[in-house]
Amino acid sequence: ETSPLTMVVCGPIALAFFCREKWAQKEEKVRSRIKQLLKCDVDQSNPLAPLSLPPADCILSTYCLEVSSKDLPAFRSALKNMGSLLKRGGHLVLAITLEISFFMIGQNRFHCLYLEQKHLEEGVKEAGFEIKWMDVAKINFPLSLIDAKGAGFVVAQKR
Repeated sequence: ETSPLTMVVCGPIALAFFCREKWAQKEEKVRSRIKQLLKCDVDQSNPLAPLSLPPADCILSTYCLEVSSKDLPAFRSALKNMGSLLKRGGHLVLAITLEISFFMIGQNRFHCLYLEQKHLEEGVKEAGFEIKWMDVAKINFPLSLIDAKGAGFVVAQKR
C-alpha cells in the first residue's frame, strides 16, 4: 500500500500514471533523499532550538499554520520564524486551509485561525518573501466536519 505521506509528496494523480512497481520506486527515491526529521516549533524565533543548522534551500508546510496560530500576529510571526531557517533565495512552499474556523476528528472539535487569501499574501510578503506562484482552490466539505471554504497554495522566495 502506498502511504498517505507519499501521496501528498508525490501527488494523488501519480497512481494513474505509474504502475505499482514504478510507484514503489518513486516512494523509495523520496525516502532515500530524506536525511533527517526534526522537531520544529514555529512559535520560537529559532524554530529548531536547541539545534543550529545551516540555512535550508526549501521549507514545506502543509496545513499546519492555520491550526497552530492563535491569531494573525502569531501567524505572521510563524512565517518570519520559518523564513529564518531559509537561505537567501530559498523557497517556502505552503498549503493552507482558507476561511476555516474548525475541523472535527471524531467527536473532537479543533479551532483554526480564520485566514482569507489577503491574510496569506500579506503575511508571506511581510515575512520577507516574494510570491512566485499562488493559487486558491474552492473546497466543499460536509459542514459537520469542517467549515473551510478554500485552500491556498504558495511558492515564495526569500529576499
